[in-house]
Amino acid sequence: MAEKKERKIVEVASEAAEPAKKTATAARKKVNADGKTVIEVAPAGSATGYRIGAILLWIAAITFEILAILTYFGKINITFIPTIAWLVGLIVLDLVCVIIGSLLWKKSNKIDPASKANKLKFWLWNNLGLIVCIVAFLPLILLLFTGDNKKLDKKTKTIAVIAAVVALAIGGLCSIDWNPISKEEKEAAVAAVQGEVYWTPFGKVYHTHDDCGSLNNSDTLYKGTAQDAIENGRTRICSFCAKKDSIDTSNMLTDGNEEEAKEAD
Repeated sequence: MAEKKERKIVEVASEAAEPAKKTATAARKKVNADGKTVIEVAPAGSATGYRIGAILLWIAAITFEILAILTYFGKINITFIPTIAWLVGLIVLDLVCVIIGSLLWKKSNKIDPASKANKLKFWLWNNLGLIVCIVAFLPLILLLFTGDNKKLDKKTKTIAVIAAVVALAIGGLCSIDWNPISKEEKEAAVAAVQGEVYWTPFGKVYHTHDDCGSLNNSDTLYKGTAQDAIENGRTRICSFCAKKDSIDTSNMLTDGNEEEAKEAD
């Protein structure tokens, strides 16, 4: 009887929590004067957690590469799965781990960016995902080209090579940080941009005005501080908004439209 009562209390508590969750979600969503849905973002979290996750995934990726190499040279033989299917499967798993790990690493670099004081370290830190991607596929590709396994036919080798090369290309493109920001640039942005900023789901620029013309094509906007925007991958400020608010962008990343902003002034 006591167990039934306890279960009932838990179920009631769970049901009571659902409206609270819905209310909290609704509170983060509002509609502005232009009819756009504006969503207030949650804190990005700790960079350390993202980095640990990235490293673990990269270790898994290299493990899958080693398994693929061992399979190619006949050290691993799974009779109920065709060798080519097993090889391609391992390459795909390798790719998935590389990409997710790189995304987590890039996220951590927006939360806790490296300093530009040491340019080599800055480049290496922001492109570590690309380096890991090369390590996770290039040795396999070289061994597929040069290694000799007489048990595998030419077609199997060709498919494995193509899969590995394509995976390297995709993983490399996904691992490059196209919008890196330095510690100094983030600090300058956080200090210079006060109040709320806005950005679109797929844009890379944040705006200080929700009625900026660059936002006209999006029905959904995200709202937060400049720090929130940067930590969510929007590292550059809109030059039109900066010009309108007289923000000094000399030490900040902008969208590169400074000349157009001056002409529009």
